[in-house]
Amino acid sequence: MADALAPQPAVLLVEDNPVQLLAAAASLREAGYDVAEASTVEAAQNHLAARPDLVAMVADVDLAGEPLTGFTLAKAVAARWPERAILIMSGMVWPTEGEMPMGAGFLRKPFTPEALATALRAVLTARGLDGA
Repeated sequence: MADALAPQPAVLLVEDNPVQLLAAAASLREAGYDVAEASTVEAAQNHLAARPDLVAMVADVDLAGEPLTGFTLAKAVAARWPERAILIMSGMVWPTEGEMPMGAGFLRKPFTPEALATALRAVLTARGLDGA
């Protein structure tokens, strides 16, 4: 568990499956992150625009009912907010060359809480944004 007195890095979690959203959010909070949750692309973009304290976005690839995939969302986020680290997760597809923005990480589902925290920490560290 993270030091309760240390500032918690803020991350955005984008997942349309409510059970997976709750589980991943709980894992990230246990790892010491302040987690904002979004289940749609629109909600994710609203969080990113309203919260300059967000240092990273963790997004699922398959966002049901959305015109954008997590890959497309990641590229849009990287273009608009290049300072934010990005971690993409999927149990359905592997990224092909050019699908992910430069420097983004990929985590295959299913994963353990520890694997999620480690993958997020890796993309934050690579961007010089680590703090949890």
